[in-house]
Amino acid sequence: MNFFKLFIPVFISVFLIIADYKFSYLDNLKRSIATLISPIYLVVNLPSTLYIWINEQGTSREVLLNQNKQLNNELTELKTKLQIHNALLLENEKLTKLLGASYRIKSKKFTMARISSVSQSRLKKQIIIDKGSNDGLKVGQISLGDKGIVGQITQVTPLYSTILMATDPTQHVPVQNGRNGIRGISKGLASKENKLSVNFIKSGSDVKMGDVFLSSAIGSKFPQGYPLGEVSHVETHTDESFLHIQLTPTQSIEKLEFVLIGGLN
Repeated sequence: MNFFKLFIPVFISVFLIIADYKFSYLDNLKRSIATLISPIYLVVNLPSTLYIWINEQGTSREVLLNQNKQLNNELTELKTKLQIHNALLLENEKLTKLLGASYRIKSKKFTMARISSVSQSRLKKQIIIDKGSNDGLKVGQISLGDKGIVGQITQVTPLYSTILMATDPTQHVPVQNGRNGIRGISKGLASKENKLSVNFIKSGSDVKMGDVFLSSAIGSKFPQGYPLGEVSHVETHTDESFLHIQLTPTQSIEKLEFVLIGGLN
């Protein structure tokens, strides 16, 4: 009897397995049972599923935060590099313009300097540059921009130098008309405008609007042939022996960042 009790369940199990394998009679029954117990399966696996979901969310958020931080750092770095690149391009353009000046630099040796500050008042016009005696600069050397004369060094320290601009009222420059060679002496005007006057040119002399006056070698203060200013006003007074000539400097200071220092070689 015990044998039959054991054999009958085994026989039924084997029969069901063979029947399911060969004929798929139990598919509907399995589907029904699976549907019936699926809620129980979900409940049993809910803690594990919830733990995995929370862990994935935390990991994903951390990954996204790290990626966002990295992208922000890369963007900042690229912006910085772009700014440096643009600044270098602009500086290179200014240096190229300075070195490719329309006039010929006659000094065999010159020093490039950056303008540190500009001081312009009615009675005093000067600039400070970032080079001094440590760089071989001396009092009396002239400073040039890409369009012409800026001024002359009047004070030198080891680290910086002071340049008295050609438009300063105390600055006198021997000049000559680039068109016909007529000579005179330029002097800065005591005004807030950057203007110069040319003195000691006789009335009736051939001076026209637009003429460019160049530095003259007379007195050896400035080397010859550097542009200083363009005639913007010329007037004759019947009771005076000399023309009233006013120049606009060929070299504007407003956007100038670099100067060449030469002379006294």
